Amino acid sequence: MLNKPIIISLISILVFSFIFTVQIVDVSAVDPPKAEKAVESNKLPTLLDDDFLVEEFVTGLHVPSNMEFIGNDLLVLQKNDGKVRLIRDNILQNQPVLDVEVSYYVQQGLLGITSNDSTVYLFFTEAFHDGGLSLANRIYAYTWNGEKLIEPRLVKTLSGWPQGGGSHFGGAMTIDFSKNLYVTTGDQYKFGILQNFLPSESFYCKHGTICSYIEKISFFDSVKNTFSCVNVSFHHYTTNPASYQTEQPDLGDNPWETNPSFVLGNLEACFTAFLYNNFSNGHWKDTSVILKIEPNDDDYFAIGIRNSFGITIDPLTGKLWITENGPDQYDEINLVLEKSNLGWAKHMGSINEESTSIIPGYEEYVYKNPEFSWELPVAPTALEFVDSNMFKKYKNWLFVADSINGNIYKFRLNSDRTGFIFDQPHLQDNVLNIVDEPGNNLVESMDEILFGKNFGIISDIEFGPDGALYVISLSEGTIYKIISNVR
Repeated sequence: MLNKPIIISLISILVFSFIFTVQIVDVSAVDPPKAEKAVESNKLPTLLDDDFLVEEFVTGLHVPSNMEFIGNDLLVLQKNDGKVRLIRDNILQNQPVLDVEVSYYVQQGLLGITSNDSTVYLFFTEAFHDGGLSLANRIYAYTWNGEKLIEPRLVKTLSGWPQGGGSHFGGAMTIDFSKNLYVTTGDQYKFGILQNFLPSESFYCKHGTICSYIEKISFFDSVKNTFSCVNVSFHHYTTNPASYQTEQPDLGDNPWETNPSFVLGNLEACFTAFLYNNFSNGHWKDTSVILKIEPNDDDYFAIGIRNSFGITIDPLTGKLWITENGPDQYDEINLVLEKSNLGWAKHMGSINEESTSIIPGYEEYVYKNPEFSWELPVAPTALEFVDSNMFKKYKNWLFVADSINGNIYKFRLNSDRTGFIFDQPHLQDNVLNIVDEPGNNLVESMDEILFGKNFGIISDIEFGPDGALYVISLSEGTIYKIISNVR
């Protein structure tokens, strides 16, 4: 079998024989994925509990994706320009505390943040220029000195390569009581061992659902994508991305890359992606998993995850919970035990757990049903356990946000905090079902679980040190603050 250097040399010869005959094109221009569905609403945010009120906290953010409190300071990530913004004394500071270069096609960009004392972890799709070719998804640790994020340290480069896809990278992070760092990754349109397929069944696709034969990416498609990637390697920008912003780079004036080391770095990323996509034998590492990577890089904590934008630790039990986005049905809330298999791509929603198959190499990973699911997708994002005196009436509840409807949901925990309690009979199967009426996307009533609505595309929620609930509206570039209305 050819080794990696020989394969790269052969590909290089092939590619450079064509490089000056192929037009400069977008690395993801071949059947780019559709953007995630998103709510569009001009209505003001509304709460369904009169004991609380909502107010604008900060506006003027540029595609904000995530946030983290460090003491009374709030750090906010801007997905598309790689800037970390500081909110101090309720004021958005003019200068970022860090600016990293990111590729931001669709769901790429500056995506995840969490902290351990003065150590701040960031997850982002690294590039040589904002909007440039994606080099890899990486996690860095920084030191917060009160004014800037300094002393970057590379914690992990994930094996998954984002060329040709642009979505399902996850990136949400959290830290447990023992200071272990967890990060979620999505399937990146791969269907292999970590997605509950045998190696002989594996394939990768042009989008994130189980696709038909004509939608699978063939070896020839992959070669064409690599040609595109190589050509983009000589320019600053890759694409006008579907990334929730109106001002895009003008590809008619796409600067040439003049730094030779950047060109070589881009080319290496193209060829590494080609090898990863085509010679992994169905074992696309670091896809569809929860990784436990700091202080030790352990085995995968869980597998079988389609895509997650929310991960958190229960402050009382220390258990790990995530949200998971389904395809055209069954978004989920999951309590994740170590060595869990959450089922994707064979299963979403509740099933007979004994009917699942064993995955070679991952026999110890046990399938587990979700604690709750929406049959009609809502695209859940962040989730937060109530740990605030201001919200003491919700002491044993979990709040969850979504990005399709702009809703905030509330779920009452059972006595051992392993599931939920519902009063309405239609929710006691732990599913918000679609009503069986042909031609209508009607669902069962969600009045019991609805806390707030009309927040736009919610990308994160966090309880602050003041006890208030902070809500990022990515679509509006705004952070809202929910406080008590009880005097």
